[in-house]
Amino acid sequence: MDLLDLSLALIISKLFGEGMIRLKQMAVLGELFTGVLFALAMNYVPAIHLYYFGHAFSYKVHLTGEAFDLFADLGIILLLFVAGLETDIGDLKRSGKRGLSTASLGVTLPFVLGTVFGLKVMHFASRQSLVLGAIFTATSVGVTVRSLMDLKQLRSIAGTTIITAAVIDDIIGILVLTFVLGTQTIGGLIGGFFIFIAIIAVFAMGPTEKIMRFAHEKMHSPYAIVSIAIGFGLFFAVIAREVGLAPITGAYFAGLLLSTTHEKKVIDGPINFIARAVFVPFFFIKVGSLFDFKMLTTVDPKLLFLIILAAIGKFVGCSSGSLLSRIKIKDAIRVGVGMMPEMEVALVIATYAYSMYIFPDIVGKQVVSVTVLYVVTSAIVVPILLKSLFSSNKIAMNT
Repeated sequence: MDLLDLSLALIISKLFGEGMIRLKQMAVLGELFTGVLFALAMNYVPAIHLYYFGHAFSYKVHLTGEAFDLFADLGIILLLFVAGLETDIGDLKRSGKRGLSTASLGVTLPFVLGTVFGLKVMHFASRQSLVLGAIFTATSVGVTVRSLMDLKQLRSIAGTTIITAAVIDDIIGILVLTFVLGTQTIGGLIGGFFIFIAIIAVFAMGPTEKIMRFAHEKMHSPYAIVSIAIGFGLFFAVIAREVGLAPITGAYFAGLLLSTTHEKKVIDGPINFIARAVFVPFFFIKVGSLFDFKMLTTVDPKLLFLIILAAIGKFVGCSSGSLLSRIKIKDAIRVGVGMMPEMEVALVIATYAYSMYIFPDIVGKQVVSVTVLYVVTSAIVVPILLKSLFSSNKIAMNT
């Protein structure tokens, strides 16, 4: 029933999104709440059985499987690809220093707070405490990028700082992951990173422009240039993954490369349309579907405090880092809030630590549950806060 799940999820998410817009909130909240609704249905609603003309039909909501995961993965990759496509290289260069200071403190403070919390409050062993600190280091900007696009603030000072910091944050986060879990050598990671940068540099010197010009001027098949552009983004996502970086980082850099071509105006609209109409909603539905109310009854109350501590660590670390680069307080606050969401890396570290028995079985499950709760909570709260922080600009909402 994968197709029925996909059909219902997409339709319901758009209806919920419309409701949120009419409540003067952002459509992404509708997609997140759709995921929560499906999670409730998966856990508490029995299968539906229908009989008609001698035929039997049975349906149980599950919202899992390869099709759903594929749509969700493509959603976040295309979202960051579009973000790169809509980023101005000049703005990015000017925000480099801000991004570095923001990411550095934004990783360091949550890591230290989480480690100390593990040692002093939970009385974990040293390695367990380090893993607890590492879980909440890397930011996932999918929610923030979507919110900034809806608010038309992706190229604002806060927006470019967040994007730059997120790229640097990803690299620092993987270094922390390497140090704590030993997933690969530091030398291998650094070598892979420089290989990736070298490939980006080669494509920036001419091949990207030639590829897109050929697709636009010489190819006659319908939408060839759009298909090739999307394939270009997926190609760099794969390269990033193979060298140890997040696929979304590769997709973002691919978008940046295409943003410098003359064909940007031709591909921007169609790709944005495809991504946000079909694929992007599934990523946020997936985030919402991770939520389960039963978690609240099975988690050590002390561990729940880690959610607050992680949010404070990200906000204070990132906003302080931004202030050090001498941006205005209101923009530093926006950056701090925008850097709070977490997703892929946090869940990978938590589940990997559980599978490797770094924590005892029950504690490991509780750590995973707290991580999921933080992911879903931050995904819901951050868009609301960002809209409030940018509301003084009276920006029209994007449907």
